[in-house]
Amino acid sequence: MKTSTLPLAAPEDEKPAALITPIAGAKPKSALIQMEERGVKLLTMEDCFLFARAVIDSGMAPRGMDTPQKIFIAVQMGAEIGLTPMAALQNIAVINGRPTVWGDAVGAICGPLIESYKDEMFGTMGDDAWGCRVTIHRKGRAEPIIRAFTIADAKKAGLWGKAGPWTQYPNRMLLMRARTFAYRDACPDALRGVLTAEEAQELPEKNVTPPRLDDLDAPKTEAET
Repeated sequence: MKTSTLPLAAPEDEKPAALITPIAGAKPKSALIQMEERGVKLLTMEDCFLFARAVIDSGMAPRGMDTPQKIFIAVQMGAEIGLTPMAALQNIAVINGRPTVWGDAVGAICGPLIESYKDEMFGTMGDDAWGCRVTIHRKGRAEPIIRAFTIADAKKAGLWGKAGPWTQYPNRMLLMRARTFAYRDACPDALRGVLTAEEAQELPEKNVTPPRLDDLDAPKTEAET
């Protein structure tokens, strides 16, 4: 594979201190971004910041990815689960303060570990037993992983009939749940505990705003104790 290097430098006044510390051995004032057949390969934290600035300046940053810091975290998370920088931007979503991946990306992440994949709908449409079954054979393992999700499961979880995707395309959501469970159990080492965005959207919302130091130091009232 042929590679070339492009020396790039970001304006000093735009570099957050937390993002410009280079990996040992990298040049402190410039980043060497390797150009490969599948795009750039980010070698240092400074590389990632330059990439983030380029995405924002292009006007093509996904919704919610409006700062270099957010893009940096998305790209880093993507790198840890096998996504290229652009794939990370397209497939990672922050839901309730937690980075997640869209369900369609799970197959791409786990794909290199999978020998075969099959999904099928079963039961009688409209009955509680109607659902989706996913069968995954992981390479090197004799027994397949088989997981299913039915209308009864969706009702138990409070999802069936809920406004949004579960009403608009319920069969697709049954597939997403069954597929997520199957991939998670077959490839926990690849997903590393990351939730899908579809799952995270259904979790109870939590306050992710950090407390102020003044609030931590203030004495508690009798009602708060």
